[in-house]
Amino acid sequence: MMRSFYGFKHPLAGVVLGMAGLLGAVSQPALARGIQLSSGPRAVAGGPLVVTSKGEGDVRWILPGKRPLDPKIFGTPAAPLGFEPDVGVPIAMRLTNADGSAWTTTAMPTPFSDKFARISGYYALKTVDVTLDDSPASKDKVAFSASFTSPDHNITYKVTSNRVVPVGPVHTFLGGVGSNFDFHGKTGIGTKLMPTMPTLTTFWGVGTLAVNGTVVAKNRLVHVMVTCSVRDADYKLVFDDGVDCSHIHTHVILPNVVVTPNGPMPSPVPTGFILPNGMEQPFLHIMYEDIKVDGGWAGKHR
Repeated sequence: MMRSFYGFKHPLAGVVLGMAGLLGAVSQPALARGIQLSSGPRAVAGGPLVVTSKGEGDVRWILPGKRPLDPKIFGTPAAPLGFEPDVGVPIAMRLTNADGSAWTTTAMPTPFSDKFARISGYYALKTVDVTLDDSPASKDKVAFSASFTSPDHNITYKVTSNRVVPVGPVHTFLGGVGSNFDFHGKTGIGTKLMPTMPTLTTFWGVGTLAVNGTVVAKNRLVHVMVTCSVRDADYKLVFDDGVDCSHIHTHVILPNVVVTPNGPMPSPVPTGFILPNGMEQPFLHIMYEDIKVDGGWAGKHR
């Protein structure tokens, strides 16, 4: 069962790898499957942490593509690593070099590729991190809005979210908002296809997607991160050794997951953007490079 990548079988399964395990979603059935919660929500040390951020200018749309595999995270064919359920990459989903001594890339396209298109857009974000742990009683808050265009500039999008997902069924959601911690990569929080990266603020929320001014999807899972840079000068997604904290940027991700009363359900994002292979891109991964941040680990960032 490929729940770590999709959680379902779908004709789009060959288009994109890695979204369901990236985020998950919250539901009472998920809690019943064994999520461990504290007896009550613990507060973040030092009181609520408030971060505000805005971005525009250099905005990029990430296209599907295969992801090179970091040997420090995924090991080698002789000594494989990084195949944990829900966040890792199964052995069968990896390619090797000619002599079989090293992993090269994922076998299928992912949302974490080196392929991108320059677009235009803007976002505004405010996170309030009150609760340290996952808890249905979390007091974490978010206010988020992002607008951007498609790669051909023929479609306009708006994503909004004002409600956090306070409990993660696969890994912790930190009450819905997380601040000042390492994420992805070797941490076990989020997909290992992204490098281990210091994160100023992140949230998991429930949001709405509008396309060309019309709301086309509600209750979409929305994930936003403000992190150290994970892209090099050619905009290739780096391995752990290449993460650069002299620059920060913002990731906006809508996976192929919708939040329902019965828990997370597979549902391609209705982007309306058709890829060269004739299929509709089933996820959104938007990067903002020119950002301003107030709050977080060092007060102000530009």
